[in-house]
Amino acid sequence: MSAIEALDHVAARIVARYSNPSRKAYTYLFRLRLGAPLTALVPAVSDVIAAWVDEGSGLLPTEPHEAVARCQSAARIKPHTEPPHTLTPHQRKQMMARAIQFSLQPVAEDEIALHLVSRAIGFSPKGDREVVEAWRCTDDGTWYSVYREQERAE
Repeated sequence: MSAIEALDHVAARIVARYSNPSRKAYTYLFRLRLGAPLTALVPAVSDVIAAWVDEGSGLLPTEPHEAVARCQSAARIKPHTEPPHTLTPHQRKQMMARAIQFSLQPVAEDEIALHLVSRAIGFSPKGDREVVEAWRCTDDGTWYSVYREQERAE
């Protein structure tokens, strides 16, 4: 498997991770180019390699400009400011919406570094989660994830 195929394979595994049909929240998933910042709630279109959106129909591939626009639109909706008993099921899913950005970096022939940030759109930064993983390849070509403890600045 070439380096690009390996990166695409790991990216597909990340998409599969977030494609679980039991997920009820709306999801905006973005694969960003290497070196792109993962700091914004919604990434710049120019930084997006690929995007997927789930607004109730499952996680579907979406053109980057459309996915960014839909995520920006979702970020403007604030259903959590309404009394909870008045929210519709659609508004509840919007309230739990997540914007997820990740980038992949080849480290060695058999290792890829993943940096992923998942933000609760309505509750960022309180609902933000950050993950750093190393993806390694076995001798038989199987890629697997190894969680790495994040180094924190004091």
